[in-house]
Amino acid sequence: MNRFFVTGALTVFLILETIALRAQTPVNEIQRVSLDNTEQFSIASESVKGENYIIQVGLPASYNKSHRSYPVLYILDGDKSFGMTKEITDWLMWSGEIKDIIIVGISYGKGTAAWWEKRARDYTQYKDTVYYYYPNAGGAEDFLAFIKNELFPAINNKYRISPDSTAFMGISFGGLLTSYTLFSHPDMFKDFIIISPALFWNNNSILNTESLYFKNNKELDKSVYLAYGTLDDDKWTKSPSDEFIRTVQNHNYNGLKFSTEIFKGETHISVYPMALTHALKLLFRTGK
Repeated sequence: MNRFFVTGALTVFLILETIALRAQTPVNEIQRVSLDNTEQFSIASESVKGENYIIQVGLPASYNKSHRSYPVLYILDGDKSFGMTKEITDWLMWSGEIKDIIIVGISYGKGTAAWWEKRARDYTQYKDTVYYYYPNAGGAEDFLAFIKNELFPAINNKYRISPDSTAFMGISFGGLLTSYTLFSHPDMFKDFIIISPALFWNNNSILNTESLYFKNNKELDKSVYLAYGTLDDDKWTKSPSDEFIRTVQNHNYNGLKFSTEIFKGETHISVYPMALTHALKLLFRTGK
């Protein structure tokens, strides 16, 4: 028999045997993956009765190597958005396109169904009498009280933050809440990121909130970024957002830096990472 044939056959046999042995080798115990420089804790709220919020915190890589204070971005829908927001922010900090900042996500940690219902309670300022019915809607004031009186003190005590450099971000109902907060409790945050806002809520009642503020105030020293995608729903997002934008721009508030973008080909959800990236580079750019 040809010795080259024998050698080749033996080689093939050894390769197949190795593959078989590897297939039988037990895999190490699978472990959960966590993002670097992140931690979380919970707060049993007194403002929102019976609610235990999960607070996720993402620290910049430089945090434990310095003694300085950092700007903070508070984000809603942390159950869905914290990981993505943290990673995008890390990329931009790593490349030097934005300042080092702290990310704080507000979450529920009880699954999609619970998250969906609880955000409807916390992010809406009124019950909707026109389009939607959520039996627990209208809890925005209690939720904002939680942020102001319970979350802020916890973050301020645990981390080195710059109290005069805080931003608030939300999408959909979260965008409704950030818009409402801008004109009902403007002193809570310095900057606002509003993405795909559900401003249709209760027959565009956000316009009443803005009108009431304008009646008594002609100054609004804030930086605001608002964006949505062209493939979003016209009735729920695009038309109400356009009306809101026109109203705010026409009132020409002193000190207001109001930036808007419309992303071609993006939906209510897919616009999020693009809008987030643009907002971060606008509000937290290096050298600002």
